Amino acid sequence: MATKKKKDEIIYVSPEGVARVDPSEYSYEIAEYFEALPDVAKPLMDCAKSLLKKIEKMLYSAPRFINIVKASIPEQTLQAVLTDDQKTKIASGALKLMTKKDGSLMANLVNPETNKIISTIPL
Repeated sequence: MATKKKKDEIIYVSPEGVARVDPSEYSYEIAEYFEALPDVAKPLMDCAKSLLKKIEKMLYSAPRFINIVKASIPEQTLQAVLTDDQKTKIASGALKLMTKKDGSLMANLVNPETNKIISTIPL
C-alpha cells in the first residue's frame, strides 16, 4: 500500500537497494569503445563528444528543472462542477464567478447585471 508523501519528507534508501558501479569499467573517451574508425568518421566522433557533454550538462540541471515544475504546481486545487447551461452563460457573460473582498473563491454564480447570486456551485 502506497503512502501519501509530504512535500519535504525525506526518503531513505537502504544500502541493499543501491547497485554498486565500478567506475573503472567506463571511460570518458568515446574512441575507446570503437576499435577502428575510418578517417571519415573522426569528425562524427568529435561531434558525438560535444553532444554527449551537452547531454551531461542537461542531466545535471534536470533536478533544478524538476523542482521548478513541482513548485509551480499548486498543492491544492478546487474544481467547480457546472452544468452546460451555466458554462454557456459564463461564456456569454450572462453570469460570472464571485470572489470575496480578500480574493478567496466563493462558489456562487452571480448575474452581473443585478449582482444577485443565481446558484451555488459545489467544489
